[in-house]
Amino acid sequence: MVVSGILCIFAAKSTKPYLPMRLVRLVIIIIMQVSAIVAFADRTAELRKLIPRQKGAALLKSYKSLYFLSCDSGDLSYQLRCVNDLLYEAQRQGILPEEDDAWVEKMTFFYNSEWDDSLREELPPTLEILKSHESWKNYYEVWTMLVNLHNFSGNTNTGLKEVNSMYDDAKARQNRYGMGMAYYAMGNVYSNMYNPEEALSSYQKSVDILMELDSLPIQLSDVFSYYTEELVRVKDFQTMEHVTDQWLTFLTTYYKSEDLSKKQGEIANRWRYYYMACAQAALGQGDLKRAENMLDEAKELEAGEDAFIDRLWIHLKAELLVRHGRYEEALKLNDQSMLQMMDSDDKSVQIQTRQQRAEIMEHLGRYQEAARLYHEMYELNDSINTHDVKQQLTEMNARFHVGELELEKQRAQYRNTLIIVSIVIVALVVFILFRYIAAKRLKTAHNKLEDAHQQLLTAYDQLEETTTAKERIESDLRIARDIQMGMVPRVFPPFPERTDIDLFGSITPAKAVGGDLYDFFILNEKLYFCLGDVSGKGVPASLFMAVAVNMFRVASKQQLPPAEIATRLNGVLADHNENMMFVTMFIGVADLKTGRLEFCNAGHNPPVVKDAEGHARFLEMLPNAPLGFWPDLEYQGECLEDISMMPFLVYSDGLNEAEDADKQQFGDEHLLELMEQLHFESAEQTIGMLNMEVEKHVKGAEQSDDLTMLCLRIQGNQQ
Repeated sequence: MVVSGILCIFAAKSTKPYLPMRLVRLVIIIIMQVSAIVAFADRTAELRKLIPRQKGAALLKSYKSLYFLSCDSGDLSYQLRCVNDLLYEAQRQGILPEEDDAWVEKMTFFYNSEWDDSLREELPPTLEILKSHESWKNYYEVWTMLVNLHNFSGNTNTGLKEVNSMYDDAKARQNRYGMGMAYYAMGNVYSNMYNPEEALSSYQKSVDILMELDSLPIQLSDVFSYYTEELVRVKDFQTMEHVTDQWLTFLTTYYKSEDLSKKQGEIANRWRYYYMACAQAALGQGDLKRAENMLDEAKELEAGEDAFIDRLWIHLKAELLVRHGRYEEALKLNDQSMLQMMDSDDKSVQIQTRQQRAEIMEHLGRYQEAARLYHEMYELNDSINTHDVKQQLTEMNARFHVGELELEKQRAQYRNTLIIVSIVIVALVVFILFRYIAAKRLKTAHNKLEDAHQQLLTAYDQLEETTTAKERIESDLRIARDIQMGMVPRVFPPFPERTDIDLFGSITPAKAVGGDLYDFFILNEKLYFCLGDVSGKGVPASLFMAVAVNMFRVASKQQLPPAEIATRLNGVLADHNENMMFVTMFIGVADLKTGRLEFCNAGHNPPVVKDAEGHARFLEMLPNAPLGFWPDLEYQGECLEDISMMPFLVYSDGLNEAEDADKQQFGDEHLLELMEQLHFESAEQTIGMLNMEVEKHVKGAEQSDDLTMLCLRIQGNQQ
């Protein structure tokens, strides 16, 4: 009634308004918010009065209503109290479906409130409770929260292991909902690992499975949201248009019993996410009219506060105005984005907002401001991956600065003492000798001494700066080397509990960090291993090597054959490879029971195998190109039927091309001769012998290339 009265007053005086329209709207909004608060308080008080007089289902319904009302209060402690009351009452009445739903509500509260410590503590026992109740839908929904908790807190490897376990569990139970949710969580993990191909494949599988269920789950809305975000990242707007069609089918089916002309609250927010995705797809394909219509649809909806989608709407509206050439209007909207950005710790949002502003400034001819914004974007982008290291360096610099102040204080005391002594000496000389000659000579000597002292201080400062910079660089390189060495197995024997495999590896970079790599692990009684050599040396090669090792592990754990692993690695490494870096690699999969070896050689040195008669030979192989040149290559694989009890050596060209001071190489023939003469005792002894032979050959000459070796012998069918 209050709102209606005010509206009538303003309507009656609309021909000559006393207040600007913006103020009118502000007053109406304030009154509506106050009314909502009063209504919330009244409803809460009413329920609190009813609860002592209620029993059974009615009492449970009141506790549930009280909890849902508390979600709009903004008081997290009060929300926790309400959800605990609901859970206790469901347990007290022994109604398992209601208890299971209450457990999910409590975990969802922790998840949405970002109470990660509480979530880590209570998720595992909650999973066990839901499992014992055979409440499978709730079970897999909570398990998805656990995967996302690991994933979004930076533990992507743990998240990947967890989601694989979740999928295996759902598949064993033939639970389609669980399998669909597992694919959804898997898509989130791969997206965080910057593997868009696997992320998009997982999201699509999730959609395909969940859309086939008799009762469509509301979680599909989240799946579509993350799916379209990944499509925007790879700029696949054509696929995105098809996905939004599926999204529309889901929304109209799920809300078929709702009056869609009155979309409000959570329903409105879900529709807003859909409209925004449609607008992004239209903008990506240049359909500005459809993009504008979709943004207008999103704007007209009445919804609760959602800072993310409000910020996205402003960003897309500004982009639309830029496309229309209305740069001043776009700049005003971007001003709002800049204000919202100040409240966000998300650096990707800060970069995105600055990038849009820089483009607008370029169109307006304000190039100096655009250049400043691009510089800020560069610094932000650089800080995303180096923030932790820089924080450590800052702490070290702070400690160093304290020591520097102490040293400066000592220098000042020394200078003061020197000045006092000089004054005394000058006074005595002036008193004893002729004043004029002595003063003149003393002045000349003093000037020379001052110049020499200043030059000495300058030289000392330069030496100090150079030493500090050198130590900082060496520290960075040591950190980089430790990180790189941590990526390859360094503990031998790697499988101390097994007697059927003898394996040893070593890597010696030519610089502080290098580009050679090796890796291995056992999965389902098969040894997956690789050894590679990245083109070049130093930091660029080490970064390329890190990507190659990570992708080898991801592909291998899918139990793919070596040729398929090589094909996938090549596809990832060749994509956007503007510097034309490449890696030669030998990939093998050895069956520890039969001794069969499947392998694929991507332009790498041929391994040496020593047969049962003791003859050493280079392995003859099909020619395959190195990884990283051409993205569409299909690699060919081969196999040896049995390498049981045969020493098998894989190495980089840092072995056979090791040079002495006269540029004479170690050589393939010399390597084969040493392996022929070798009395094999262990893989470690073999590599140790080869390292000693290389040292004898080079005779102290500087190492010209990274040297990496991996030797193995399996019992296979000789067990």
